[in-house]
Amino acid sequence: MRNRFAALLLAALLLMLSACGQGQTETEEGLSLWFPSGRNDLSSALAETECGGEETVPDLMAALLAGPPADAGLLPFAPAGTALLDWSVENRVARVELSAPYAALEGMERTLADYCVALTLTQISGIDGVRITVEGQPQGRVLRAGDVVFSGAEEEPVEVPATLYFRMVSGGLGYEVRTFRLTEDEAPAKAVLEALVAGPENENALAALLPADLTVYAAWMDGGVCSVNVSSALLDEMPETAGERELVIESLVNTLCSLDAVEQVQILVEGESVSRYGEIDLSGPLLPEARDV
Repeated sequence: MRNRFAALLLAALLLMLSACGQGQTETEEGLSLWFPSGRNDLSSALAETECGGEETVPDLMAALLAGPPADAGLLPFAPAGTALLDWSVENRVARVELSAPYAALEGMERTLADYCVALTLTQISGIDGVRITVEGQPQGRVLRAGDVVFSGAEEEPVEVPATLYFRMVSGGLGYEVRTFRLTEDEAPAKAVLEALVAGPENENALAALLPADLTVYAAWMDGGVCSVNVSSALLDEMPETAGERELVIESLVNTLCSLDAVEQVQILVEGESVSRYGEIDLSGPLLPEARDV
C-alpha cells in the first residue's frame, strides 16, 4: 500500500511543480484560472485557462464561479448555485466562504475543486494559502499551491488496520483491532475516528467515550501529525471528572496513532485551536500513551 500511495503522491507533486511554474508567477498574459479537466490521469486532472479580469480575490472567484470558456474543454469547478458569500485575507492566507451547494462535493471531486481555488488565488501577490469555509463551517486545513496532496484517484479498496480504544466496563481502556476497507480517496483518520464515535462492536465489554453526536468534519496529515477538526460536542459534553476526561483524550489520540505514519494528534474544534480540555493541554500536538496491544 505504501508504494501505491507513494506513486500517487509523486504524480501529484509533478502536477504541482507544473502548476507552480505556470501559475505562481504573473506573466504578460496575466493570471490563470484553474478547472478540472475531466481526465482520469492524476497528473493532468487540473488545467489552466487565461483570466482576463482584475487580479483580486472577488474578481478571480467570480471568474471561477462563472465556469471555464466554452471552447476550453474544461469542467466547472463547483456545483451550480455555488456563490461567494464572503472573503478576507489575513497573515497571507485568504479565507473564502462559499454557499451551501459546495458542500455536496466529496472525495476526489472535492479535492480537485479545493485546489482550483487554491491554485487560482495563490497567484495573487500577498496570498500564500487559502482556507475554504461553507456558510461558516470550516472545511479543513489551509491549502497551498506547493503542497497539494491527493489521497488517491483509484477506486480499488485498500485495507487499513487500526486499534480503536474504548472504556472497559471494568474500568480503564480496552481496545478492538479492526480492518477498514477504504478507497484511496477516503481519509483513513476520518473513517477511523467516525468508527470510534459510533462505538465498540463488543458492547458487553466496552463502551464509547466520545459523544454520540460528535461530528468529524475533516482529518489531514502534516508530516507525522494528524490534525482532526471536530464539532463543539467534544467540549459541550465534556465529562465532569478529570479521570473521564483523560480517558476521552487518550482514547482519541491512541486510536489515531495506531494508524500507519501518525505519530501525534492535533485536535481542533469547529476549525479553531483549543487551549485546554479541562486540565489537559490541547494547545499542541499530543503523543499517545504507551499501551500493550
